Amino acid sequence: MTHTPKQVTDNAWQRHGIGPGTALVRSGLPEQAHAPLAIRPDYLWLAVHLPYLPLEALGHNHTERILAVYAQHDQTQQVVAASCSARQAGVQPGMALAVAHSLIPMLESSPRDIAAEKIHLAQLATQAGNWTPAVTVLEDCLLLNIAGSLRLYGGVRALLKQIQHWITAHAEEPCIALTPTPTSAALCARAGKALCVTSQDQLTAAVRTLPAQMLASNLQQRRLLGQLGTRQIGDLLRLPRDGLARRLGPGFLDSLDKLLGNKPDPQPTFTPPAAFVRGITLPAESSETAFLFPFMRQLLNQLAAYLRTHCLLAGHLSWDLAGATELLLNVPVQLAQPRCDPERLLALSRLAFENLRPSAPVTRLTLHARHFLPANEVSQELFPNTRKSPSDGEALVEYLQNRLGRQTVQGIRMYPDHRPEKAWGQCVPGETGPLLARATRPLWLLNTPQRLNSCRRSPQLAGQPLQLERQRERICSGWWDDQPIQRDYYWGTTSTVKAWVFRDLTSGHWYLHGIF
Repeated sequence: MTHTPKQVTDNAWQRHGIGPGTALVRSGLPEQAHAPLAIRPDYLWLAVHLPYLPLEALGHNHTERILAVYAQHDQTQQVVAASCSARQAGVQPGMALAVAHSLIPMLESSPRDIAAEKIHLAQLATQAGNWTPAVTVLEDCLLLNIAGSLRLYGGVRALLKQIQHWITAHAEEPCIALTPTPTSAALCARAGKALCVTSQDQLTAAVRTLPAQMLASNLQQRRLLGQLGTRQIGDLLRLPRDGLARRLGPGFLDSLDKLLGNKPDPQPTFTPPAAFVRGITLPAESSETAFLFPFMRQLLNQLAAYLRTHCLLAGHLSWDLAGATELLLNVPVQLAQPRCDPERLLALSRLAFENLRPSAPVTRLTLHARHFLPANEVSQELFPNTRKSPSDGEALVEYLQNRLGRQTVQGIRMYPDHRPEKAWGQCVPGETGPLLARATRPLWLLNTPQRLNSCRRSPQLAGQPLQLERQRERICSGWWDDQPIQRDYYWGTTSTVKAWVFRDLTSGHWYLHGIF
């Protein structure tokens, strides 16, 4: 016997037939089928439709304002979404904006922002990666292939509860549908039919009542469907396939086959952006950087959650401080190594902000993170070693760079050149160069060799004769770049110092080049 999927209704979810606190799985499984799936399906698509996406993309979700978002259609402005207060007063999608204003004279209106909707969907898709990496972004909804996540999250019922709890916090009246094919899941969610179908055998019965117009891709197909009297998908299934292909085109049959799972329907996988950008509008403008710290902690916690979800580390961090009309400051945070700890990032950010004074009151704070690297997961210790010092070398470098500036704190690396003054240079702290097998060099090397006085062909340092060791090191190099040298280097000592000196073979003069 084939069971028709049932829908659970409740006052709070009357629009889509989902009851709060009730597992969505009950709406698509027979009453007696409470056990986990015996065989894990390869594909199980969950669609989340956002009917008020134009409002939410502008930051007006769960607002009490009487507000409508409109779009330009030919010569008229039509409402595409309205707030709860506006809907209660009679404003509906598709209504002309002028008619809506006649119903509610104090109605606020905002133009639709398609770019903001894409950004909002991308942010939700990034968060949906908590449950599955196979996320697809459509025009007004998200598709998640959760087949591979069922065992990890304890089955369909438990996973749907988590996703329902998450999406209701970010969207108003979302509709969730779960079916074996992506097209059927998306159409059910858009039609407001909240259900859960985990079996291919139940799919046809579940989609029979969907409007046939939802499969049409253009106005001509919609007119033909109306002329044929096919109002539902079930009506299409009773018609001859060759006749449908002749009248509506082979592409329409392809869509029907993808809907029922008779034809492959691959979906593009959403790739999270290469940069993390989050901003927050301050509740009050301020010129004091200490006022920004709680909001910085909030944004850094969001970054940490993003990094944990995708097993990443952030290699670059910066803050944008914006005023009412313009960007006031861009504050980079120096990182000696990629990090993900929000407390450490907050401490470094506070150092970077220590001596800053914005030229005008700050109204918005934005966090930018990029240059991500994969994180090597390390299990935490059962009994942490509290004696371990947190101030390692890298932490010291980060502290100094954020306090003194990046250019002030540099590292030293070696270069493959025999000339001592060319064999080293500044670099990013921690960067390494080739380790060449050569004689010992002094730690203190003069930028420019200092000429020494000599007495009876023996060099003197500070009026004292240098006792030279018999072993010498001859360096003849640099002929290729017009900076040649020909020198004999010696270790020389006085009663107080040990020096590195050389005799220039061209002039015969003695020079001090370093001190050990």
